Amino acid sequence: MKHLAIIFFTFFITTISAQDATFQNFYNVHKEKSTFSINLSASLAGSFLDSDEDDDLMNIIRKSSDFKLMIFDNQDNNLSKDFRKFSRKNNLKTLARVKENGSKAELFFIEEGKYIREIIIRTNSDSDKMVLFGVKTKITPDELAAMISSSDVKYSSN
Repeated sequence: MKHLAIIFFTFFITTISAQDATFQNFYNVHKEKSTFSINLSASLAGSFLDSDEDDDLMNIIRKSSDFKLMIFDNQDNNLSKDFRKFSRKNNLKTLARVKENGSKAELFFIEEGKYIREIIIRTNSDSDKMVLFGVKTKITPDELAAMISSSDVKYSSN
C-alpha cells in the first residue's frame, strides 16, 4: 500500500494550469457533501521535496500551478456514482485503476491538444469517504511516461 501511496502522490503533484479545473466544477456541484477542501500551490508542494533526488518530478512541479485536495462524505455511495457520470461527461481518460483490500484508486487525465492539462486521482474504501486530488499542469504525455518509467516502484498484476 505504501508503494501505491507513493505512485499516487507522484501523480498528485504532477499537474496544473490556468482556467477553472474540471475537478473544481465537480466540487462546486457537490460542496455540501465536502468535509474538507484545500488548495495549495505547486511551489509550496515543491518546497517539501529534495530537488536532487527526482528530476522528473521536479520538472513536472515546475510546469504546475496548484492542486486541490477534497474529501467528501460518501455514505450512500451516490457521490461515487455521480463522479462516474461526471468522468464520462467530461471525457476523463483513465490512466490506471487499482484495487487493494477493499480500497480503490483511479487516475484520470484530461488531454488538450498535445498536453495533459489536468490529472485527477479518485480514491475511496469501504468507509464512507471519497477523496479527490486534482492537479492542473501543462506536460506532455512523453514527460508523464518518462516519470512513470523512471520510478523504482514495482508493478504487478493479479
